[in-house]
Amino acid sequence: MNLKVEDNTVTLIGTLFIMLLTVLLTLLSQPLSNANATIIQDVFNKDRSLDSTGKEYADDKYWWVSKGEMNIKNEQGFVDEDHFRAMIRHDFNKNDDYMVQVYFKYNDYFGNDPTDSVGFYFNHKDEANKYSVGIRADGYSEIKEKNDGQYNDNQNTKRIFKDNGDGSNKIPDNTWIGLRIFVDQKSDSNNVRLFVDKGDGIWKFVTKWTDKGDLIEGGEVGLRIDGYDVSLRDFQVLEF
Repeated sequence: MNLKVEDNTVTLIGTLFIMLLTVLLTLLSQPLSNANATIIQDVFNKDRSLDSTGKEYADDKYWWVSKGEMNIKNEQGFVDEDHFRAMIRHDFNKNDDYMVQVYFKYNDYFGNDPTDSVGFYFNHKDEANKYSVGIRADGYSEIKEKNDGQYNDNQNTKRIFKDNGDGSNKIPDNTWIGLRIFVDQKSDSNNVRLFVDKGDGIWKFVTKWTDKGDLIEGGEVGLRIDGYDVSLRDFQVLEF
């Protein structure tokens, strides 16, 4: 009788130990950098309209717009412009590492160029010096650098979407698509990785590129949209 009680006690203690160990390992597996991350979010939390005042005259807490207009309503941003450019009012330093993400849903496509796109600028210094990354109308990824006014070739191109029967545009409509980039700045290189959620809630790695040439160190991040009427949500930036 006593042996059975002792056996049950040992079993219970063993089970509790395993549960405690599992919880501890789960906590330890979380990225420590997240605890120190600076988060920029809630950029669509107040209804308002933004126009292209430029950086000098911008009075919005989060954005300055250099081209086009954006209306913000019900925690979403709405853009219906041939060309739209908007930057977050935050400057990264060289060697800062950060993540940028947004979800977009396109309502109409009125462009006619396979390089029309929805995506980001990162390490944006000015119109002549910046990186761009995103999804093009032809369904391929885009990673480019513009240095002293000259764009380089599209880097490490990967197909993201195949033909959806909509002519030159391959991006599916009425679908919330997630874009996410990780930017890792070293003393001798800038590294970017692109991930996409095609609407199924699963983030998948698409492509990456390392720039070891004339580096653009630090700067702003923002949105770059050409040829699309889009809705936007869940924009956020994490600086590690």
